[in-house]
Amino acid sequence: MPEIIVLNDSDVEDLISFDDNLRMIEQVFGDYNRGKSHAFPVVREEIKKHKGIFGIKSGYLETHDVLGFKAGGFWSDNKIKGLANHQSVIVLFDPATGQTRAFVAANFVTQIRTAAIGAIGCKYLARPGSKIVAVIGAGQQGRNQLKAALRILPGIKGINLYDRHQESAEALAKDISAYPQTVSVFATAEKACAAADVIITAASSFEAIVMSEWVKAGTHINAIGTDTRGKKELDPQIFPKAKIVVDNLKQCLYLGECQHAFDAGLITAESIHAEIGEIINGTKPGRQSEHEITVFDTTGVAIQDLATAGYALEEALKKNKGCRISL
Repeated sequence: MPEIIVLNDSDVEDLISFDDNLRMIEQVFGDYNRGKSHAFPVVREEIKKHKGIFGIKSGYLETHDVLGFKAGGFWSDNKIKGLANHQSVIVLFDPATGQTRAFVAANFVTQIRTAAIGAIGCKYLARPGSKIVAVIGAGQQGRNQLKAALRILPGIKGINLYDRHQESAEALAKDISAYPQTVSVFATAEKACAAADVIITAASSFEAIVMSEWVKAGTHINAIGTDTRGKKELDPQIFPKAKIVVDNLKQCLYLGECQHAFDAGLITAESIHAEIGEIINGTKPGRQSEHEITVFDTTGVAIQDLATAGYALEEALKKNKGCRISL
């Protein structure tokens, strides 16, 4: 049995930069649109006894020859136990033999790959001159999404924060108080969204937080937090008046923010303007006017996890990082 490399979150963080990950994620979604990246059917189930959601996402990247899966999910009570709510691990295999190559801790992978796809959504769909970003949900993913958006939209002058737990929004405001932008915490999501050019939802909610009438012409929305049946952050009435882009059409209609508008008959599969890979490859346009409302629904696709973990593994081999075990 060959050696298996084990990488913890600290190893992965040392091995991957945001810019490297952004480049890789953009490439694999372009590959996905060309049939060179493959995402297999998703498992996503509720563990009611422990207030958890467990999932498995798997796939194969032909260009990079990376095969594997990520298993894990979200446990809502972990914060009070001193643990991260998201818990997951990635297993990589040799595509030629099926032998196990690596175990990669996936909490940091999930953070950075989701931040990267959020940045890509802003790159292709937000107005370049956007001035105000609203972050709805001030947890770890909200923080990551904010940093990513600021990398892509250097003209942002104001950051509006809202969280159902106001102390979380206030904690984030304190942590970013040195940023050059004006940072404001709002008691309601409506006030946070009122003047926003970009709205980022990362609240992991089961009821709509952002209502249709609050979204002005020209706004871009990155819908990040909905990745499970029943989750909901946006008023479904937003969708009929928006240009909708998704990471994976089938997945978003079933698991993503689109599910509610789709199930209610407000949109159809044909209502979806594009998958993000089509825009990356230039086969469909991104934003086409200053006035259109755009929504990017991203549920997280296995190709993101595999690209990130596969790159970390190759860097670990080059730099002799991680530990080696035999099963």
